[in-house]
Amino acid sequence: MNPSPQNQPTCETIHHTSRVQFTQPGFVEIEHADLPACGAHEICVATTYSTISPGTELAFLHAQANTPGEFPVSSGYTASARVIEVGTQVSHWHVGQTVAAMMPHSAVENLDPVACIAMPESIDPLEASAYRLGSIAIQGVRKAQIQMGETVVVFGLGVIGNLAGQLARAAGATKVIGIDPVDWRRACAEQCAFDMVIPSADQLPKSFNAPIVIEATGVPSVVNDALAITGRLGRVVLLGSSRGCTPQVDFYRDVHKKGITIVGAHESIRAPVDTVGHLCTHQTDGKTIIDLLASDRIRLRPLITDVMPARDAPRAYQRLTDRTEQLMTIALDWND
Repeated sequence: MNPSPQNQPTCETIHHTSRVQFTQPGFVEIEHADLPACGAHEICVATTYSTISPGTELAFLHAQANTPGEFPVSSGYTASARVIEVGTQVSHWHVGQTVAAMMPHSAVENLDPVACIAMPESIDPLEASAYRLGSIAIQGVRKAQIQMGETVVVFGLGVIGNLAGQLARAAGATKVIGIDPVDWRRACAEQCAFDMVIPSADQLPKSFNAPIVIEATGVPSVVNDALAITGRLGRVVLLGSSRGCTPQVDFYRDVHKKGITIVGAHESIRAPVDTVGHLCTHQTDGKTIIDLLASDRIRLRPLITDVMPARDAPRAYQRLTDRTEQLMTIALDWND
């Protein structure tokens, strides 16, 4: 039972927290600070795990194209946590509740309750800590407007591409094909129920025409590959954030003549308050991912290759940057 307003904590506690900071290009540090007292309309949470979003976070860390290039900056946006305080004007939340939270890599944070989703006890907090990666993928899959019986091709089988394929199947795709040159990423996609995985689009039959293609690599030149295999009146969803310009696009041959629809699916393009058609709020998509996890219709755990203590975050980012290991992503453990 939720506590009544008169029994809510006074929220005068000032917590000590630690956060992951990008201090300059390529440099990661742990910042220690005092957190202000929990506000009347906030909840205070203690993080269990947070998961690194390798595509976005490494791009920001290394000031790649189409990132702000501003430092210092806090990093991270997906975690699981436990409520430790509840603001006096907040209802329907209670101390001890477990949540999936849209928050930075941080030990303790004061959050707007809208940034949190109540988690059933059946869900592993480690797996749930990556829920926002699913939320990013699902907004792109929704924009593809998949119909039952359609084949979906996904370029790039990193975390977001893998999840896009899983979610395409949940949305009704009959066949999901993954394309990635890296063999261990293809093997992971096979474990996550892709129907076919191949290293290159060149291995598709010459007559192959995909009704839906999801580009999840962020590699500018791959957009041309996606356009080339898309069939008449097909849809190309640009889910990966391109880090540069795509060279020599033949719009007449590859878009105009085939009647292709190209859909920009950046995470920021969402319904701001209410869900409108396939444009959903952060809260709606996050809740959907948690529900899909609870019903075992998608899997996030195979994508979390390793778990490291949060204090070792600089090393975690270095391992992901080096690309010498078979790492999809790394979760940070804040339980210490």
